[in-house]
Amino acid sequence: MCFVRIFLLLFLFSCENKEITHLNINKEVKYVGMNICASCHTEQYESFIRTGMGNSLRPALKKYSSSVFDQTIYDTALNLSYYPHWLNDSLFIQEYALNNNDTIHNLTRKVDYIVGSGHHTNSHLINNNGYLYQAPFTFYTQDSILDVPPGFENNKNTRFDRKMGLECIACHNAYPDFVLGSENKYNVIPEGIDCERCHGAGELHVQNISQGKIVDTTHYVDYSIINPKDLSNELQNDICARCHLQGNAVLQRGKSFFDFRPGMRLKDVMDVYLPRYEGLENKFIMASHVDRMKLSKCYINSEKEMTCISCHNPHLSVKEMTPEYFNNKCFSCHSLPHETCSSSTSDKHNNNCISCHMPSSSTIDIPHVTITDHKIGIFETHDNMVNEIKDTVFLGLDCINNNNPSFESKVQAYLQQYERFEERNYYLDSALYYLSHIDVLNDLGIYVHFYYLFLKNDYDGIVDKVYQLGVNNLLNNFLITKDYSNKDGWTAYRIGESFIKKNNLDFAIKFYQQAVKLAPYNLEFRNKYGVALFQDNKTRFAIDEFEFILNEDNSYISAYNNLGYIYFSLGNPKKALNYYDYALKMNPNHESTLINKAELLLLSNKKKDAFIYIERLLKVNPQNIKINQLLKTIDEI
Repeated sequence: MCFVRIFLLLFLFSCENKEITHLNINKEVKYVGMNICASCHTEQYESFIRTGMGNSLRPALKKYSSSVFDQTIYDTALNLSYYPHWLNDSLFIQEYALNNNDTIHNLTRKVDYIVGSGHHTNSHLINNNGYLYQAPFTFYTQDSILDVPPGFENNKNTRFDRKMGLECIACHNAYPDFVLGSENKYNVIPEGIDCERCHGAGELHVQNISQGKIVDTTHYVDYSIINPKDLSNELQNDICARCHLQGNAVLQRGKSFFDFRPGMRLKDVMDVYLPRYEGLENKFIMASHVDRMKLSKCYINSEKEMTCISCHNPHLSVKEMTPEYFNNKCFSCHSLPHETCSSSTSDKHNNNCISCHMPSSSTIDIPHVTITDHKIGIFETHDNMVNEIKDTVFLGLDCINNNNPSFESKVQAYLQQYERFEERNYYLDSALYYLSHIDVLNDLGIYVHFYYLFLKNDYDGIVDKVYQLGVNNLLNNFLITKDYSNKDGWTAYRIGESFIKKNNLDFAIKFYQQAVKLAPYNLEFRNKYGVALFQDNKTRFAIDEFEFILNEDNSYISAYNNLGYIYFSLGNPKKALNYYDYALKMNPNHESTLINKAELLLLSNKKKDAFIYIERLLKVNPQNIKINQLLKTIDEI
């Protein structure tokens, strides 16, 4: 009966839109997993699992690794070294620090997943009770270089703290079982991109086949499953664009990164933005294949008839395909004498159209990597790294997949670009322009207005707006929705942070509590809530919050530090010291813990021991205002 309803609804929808819609785009049709597909489509399965997509995420076992671990990584800013190594068939990463050849820090973590097929990179993930983080090392296979991952360079090493959220994993993998109310907690993590990411959910198709309802696809379309060739060119490209059009993704209202299914328009789920700069047309990020293709004369002159699968067969690994395969794709359109190159030119490039018209290029977001530029053209040279972005004129954020994005979408794009990529004031200036067109009195309006004020550090503005809208009105009528983006939870958290800045503990606790209610597995929300409870003399409740955090993720350093501080305040320095020591074992440069341990040692009349941690703090952050206070305390003892 369920599928009858789906068919009737989609039939009526299709009649109205004069386009027949596939039945498995409906959310009620479930995913079945690649192994079910393999039982009938064995040949395609065996071929696909050898592709980059089929190997996009695997357990950290030697047979899936393309890495060579014969070197270490040294971070000069943090004075930390990283040594990845195998122990039997398990992968570990050792982080250590030396001082005059003495080991002053030594931490080893087990690695659980390899992400990246090895065509370009192997990066690595750590799963701690379902909480997924990126490990601080990547092997760049093209040049055989071991280095920090993209985004960790230039003194931005976050060690073991980079959260792997749904946006990342939903492209590098089949759809996971993600825990609602978290940023990076998973119940189940699949192993690699699977058939259903391109063909759609398979439940209805499998049910039809098992009941003998078989469609002769040589004459008819099977609407229970997606075959991309049966879709319009736009919808074909949207399947690939879901992950090969990376950038600054803004979800449409009420949508999540789970909601796109093959056969849908990508712009109905998300808008994807990229920054444009004057004179830097050939600067691009790694996963921008669709954007680059659409800039090609081949695509433009084909009147948008060209698609990704005009040239690519997703079931076949590009590593197993010859240049002749792709040359023949070119010749299928470019067959006239004036469209083919001379013998001398052809010989110079080994009869390879791609090497000349789609040259390999570096990217602006991934170091040590070259990829095929999908902007097909005629190039004299292909130096896409001529100028630094900081020296060029910013033209704006360009929505690649939607010619008419809403003001709500645009303002989120500029705010996210500022927060996630580059803290440049012109992003906030542009956001303010679009913000002026958005009514604050709706759920999305509230989200973007508070988001903007928070990025501006305008805590007075946030507090004033809360009073205008009403505390109870916000808590009872607006900040009430649980979703995968945690938007209402983030707004409540930002308001709580603002009230803390204004020393209003009562209202801070109310909004922190609401944030925790909406996103109970966002551990930073709980951490800030616990601190506020302690400041409000609700010590037992604060301890409960920090213990909850450590029960969820025993690598959460701030919770150890906060428990240490609480037990020190309760007159139990021994227990406090144990928590501080564990925090510093996890992170020897954790500033708050260094300060707290130094203070404890000073008050215990252990001046010499305290000075060791003050010296370390000086190396970590000589600008920390607590240093002079600690040094003054030493002088007074």
